[in-house]
Amino acid sequence: MTEPQCPNVVFVFPDQMRAQATGYAGDPNVHTPALDRLAAESVNVVTAVSGHPVCSPYRASLLTGQYPLTHGVYINDVPLEAPGPYLAEVFAAHGYDTAYIGKWHLYGSPDGAYGRRRAYIPPEARKGFEYWKAFECNHDYLRSPYFEDDDPEPKLWEGYDVLAQARDACTYIREHAGAARPFLLMLSWGPPHDPYDLVPEEYLSRYRGRELVLRPNVPAACRDQAMEDLRGYYAHITALDDGVALLLEMLDDVGIAEDTIFVFTSDHGDMHYSQGVRAKHCPWDESIRVPFLLRYPRRTGRQGRVVDVPLNVPDIMPTLLSLCGLPIPDSVQGRDFSSYLLGERSPDLALSAFLSSPVSFGMLRAQGLPSYRGVRTSRYTYVRSMQGPWLLYDNVADPYQMHNLCDDPAYAEVQNALEDELQAWLARLDDDFLPGQVYLERDGLTHYREVTCEWGRIHTPWTVDAPS
Repeated sequence: MTEPQCPNVVFVFPDQMRAQATGYAGDPNVHTPALDRLAAESVNVVTAVSGHPVCSPYRASLLTGQYPLTHGVYINDVPLEAPGPYLAEVFAAHGYDTAYIGKWHLYGSPDGAYGRRRAYIPPEARKGFEYWKAFECNHDYLRSPYFEDDDPEPKLWEGYDVLAQARDACTYIREHAGAARPFLLMLSWGPPHDPYDLVPEEYLSRYRGRELVLRPNVPAACRDQAMEDLRGYYAHITALDDGVALLLEMLDDVGIAEDTIFVFTSDHGDMHYSQGVRAKHCPWDESIRVPFLLRYPRRTGRQGRVVDVPLNVPDIMPTLLSLCGLPIPDSVQGRDFSSYLLGERSPDLALSAFLSSPVSFGMLRAQGLPSYRGVRTSRYTYVRSMQGPWLLYDNVADPYQMHNLCDDPAYAEVQNALEDELQAWLARLDDDFLPGQVYLERDGLTHYREVTCEWGRIHTPWTVDAPS
């Protein structure tokens, strides 16, 4: 079989879509026929995680292959100023056209109060992307602005931005199919992040008033609110599924699907009141586990395959570069998982992904949850806070993480082994696991709104008095 030197790459990532929220993953509530078909033809990395499950830290790790305390974006809206080279810069240096469409969230707001979320993003802040139809951060999906290339005047996407952006990506694919230069196209969707009512009626109507099957780890007191939010969440997901269908159809129509790496993933998940907790930030599976489908017919065929390896966000850059035959910069801290995805190596049960939130900020702080470090293997989750071991789950025996095994004598050997694994990660990353305030003071970030929790305290079953 002929192996092309330079496959195209289409990388699609919605905001805040948890791994569990698709038909192929077993969610009985949601309609995702395009993603289900894609999964049937893809390598499905079932333990893919977002190790620091928040918007800006994810994006910075995606583009640098580094962990948050290395690239410096460990809370939202901090400008990404690490020296690089960045993902798109490496692709461009090796003959690729590069394109970015959708939410950016890396220009940052140095005022700490979201001051640049609607600002024009200059070329030097685009980290190697040439074709540019992007916006820093917007959650009005029915009136969604963007900046095109070097025009400082914003434009509006027509209608619901997910579908408008998908159509624009399709136009880009059609115009670049068969060109002398391959392309890297990244499409960053805002949904299914809330608000949950800013979805076209045709999608909202499919879920309005429906009785949903909630995860059993949603407490009874939270069920009504979870039900209401999830109806809109699933409406968004069904809409973006239609966007995926447009992209896959275009790749087939222009005849380049065989030699295109198509990735569907997300920046992090969403708790939706599992464990009694809202939103993201935290180390439970609804927050950290994300979909990760990779289809590359030329190398992996079209027969779906499950790979159970804990692929983390910094691992994406070296893995993509390797699959494209491009060099991995020395600055990259992530691991190259391409041999697992290609079926050249069997999954190693000893592999782990590093979990961290160096600072309790945003919804983590608002809900009284601490900063933490931890590891996620194909079977176990182990997390500690500044106060000591916090969470331990056997995710095979307890997939909804309803039985915390920390300090259970029957799991002492497992906990000790996972503690050793965590300590090895801390040493490898030169992470001293200091109180969050130390990092904020060191980096001049104590004025950021999300670290002062101006909107007050929300109590959960896990609330503590003084998150670090």
